[in-house]
Amino acid sequence: MDPTRRNLLFGGTLLGVIGIGGLLPSACAILQIRGKTGMSTISPPERPTGEAKPMLEEDIAPVLARLDAWYAAHLSPEKYVFNPPATTEQLDAFERRVGLPMPRAYRQLYQWHDGENDDRWGHIYGLPLLPLDQAAAAWEQWRRTLAEFGGNPYAIPGGAWPKGSVDPAYVNRRWIPLTSDGSGNHIGLDFDPWPGGRHGQVILFGRDEDVKVVLADSLGEFLGWVADLLERGNFRLKVAADETVLREFRLKLPQVDHFHEGARILLGAPGQFL
Repeated sequence: MDPTRRNLLFGGTLLGVIGIGGLLPSACAILQIRGKTGMSTISPPERPTGEAKPMLEEDIAPVLARLDAWYAAHLSPEKYVFNPPATTEQLDAFERRVGLPMPRAYRQLYQWHDGENDDRWGHIYGLPLLPLDQAAAAWEQWRRTLAEFGGNPYAIPGGAWPKGSVDPAYVNRRWIPLTSDGSGNHIGLDFDPWPGGRHGQVILFGRDEDVKVVLADSLGEFLGWVADLLERGNFRLKVAADETVLREFRLKLPQVDHFHEGARILLGAPGQFL
C-alpha cells in the first residue's frame, strides 16, 4: 500500500480505541481515502470453489503444561502476569457477543488464564494474550470498521498466504483476535477460511497486515509451535545497552523485534504489505 494512503487512512485513529490497545481506521479517514482513490468501487476477489477442511478437535492441556513450565523457568513473575482463569459464564457471554461457538481448545486456553493486561510483557514473544473483554472489544471495533466501509470487507486490497487458504479481506467478522501488538494487528482464529484452509486456523491480520498469513491449522498447533521454539532456545530476554525496544521478549533468530515479522520469516511467508 502507498505510504501516503496508509498515513491518511490511519491518521487520527487513536482516540476512541486506545482503551483496547488498537489503532483502526476512523470514519473521517475512510471518507478521505474514498474520495482520493475510489476504493469503495473495488471488486471483491473471486472465492475459489470447494470447502475448507473441518476444525480439529484438540485437547491442549499438554501444551499448556509445557508453556507453564517454560514460563516459570524463564520469565519474571513480577513482569509477566497472567489473569485468573475465565469462568464458564464469561466464555458463554463472549460466544454470544461474537455470535460464534468457540472450539474446545479456546475454552481450555481461557480456563487456564483469562489473558493478561500488560502489552509490554506478553507471554507470546512479548505479545499479550487478550483477556476476553478486550478480545470482544477489538472484535467490536473491527465490526464498526466494516460498517464504516459500507459493509465492503475488500475496500482495502489484500493478499493471502498460502494463496486460497485465507480470505484476503481487510476485515472479516469471523476473525477473532487472540493477541494484540497495540497497533491494531493480531494473531487470531479464523472461522471463515477459504477452501485451501481449515476452520479454526490461526492467522495474522490487522491494520498493517495487508497479506494475511496462516500460522497454524489450529490453536493447539500454534501453541505447540510456540512451545517448540521456546524449548529449542529460540528466544531473547535481554536488551543490549545500545538497543531501544518496546518488548524485550523476542525471537533469537531471526533477529527481529516483532513476532509477526519473525513468524513470517520462519514460515517462508511474504511480507506484510502488498
